[in-house]
Amino acid sequence: MKNYLIVPALAVLLFTACKEKKESKKDEESKERPISALSIIKGQLNHLDTSFYEVRKFETIGNVTETAYLKRNEIRLFAAPFLSLPEIADEKYYERYTEDKLIDVQQNTLNITSISKSDTAEVQKQIVVIGLSPTENSKIQSIFIDRYILKGDSTIEQKLFWEIDKYFSIGSIVEKGNQPDKIHTTKVAWQ
Repeated sequence: MKNYLIVPALAVLLFTACKEKKESKKDEESKERPISALSIIKGQLNHLDTSFYEVRKFETIGNVTETAYLKRNEIRLFAAPFLSLPEIADEKYYERYTEDKLIDVQQNTLNITSISKSDTAEVQKQIVVIGLSPTENSKIQSIFIDRYILKGDSTIEQKLFWEIDKYFSIGSIVEKGNQPDKIHTTKVAWQ
């Protein structure tokens, strides 16, 4: 009689072990990847390539700001820091980030924040702000990226901001040894 009880007990153990394995695979597959900020920015640049907007550049070094109009072929040169970003939504990167979602009821937005698990990652933080609308589709309003680049004995900290359909800005702080920090800000605006 004891032998008859062993077979059903083994079947139950085998069934639960297989079920747990399937559930853990589902958990791995369901992990959401961060939003691809790079693809959104490339879409914005493609739109600017074919638009008739008047595009202006504001460049600030220290306390001096210079303003100039940009030609279509110059826009991507100033957007280069965005285009050279690693794509954290790619398979080789996305597991290195944690993601938090926060709804701001007063601003009626959803903030999706991806934070690097490593202090040495180039992209330390990415925030995508999505406007929530009860009457129309929600759309991305802005993207903020906090980036650190090590070059020899220098560290470059970049604050990259893209306001969808309006402007982008790049704030750079260069730290080198015992020298004073160099701050450089560029803003490119259209519409």
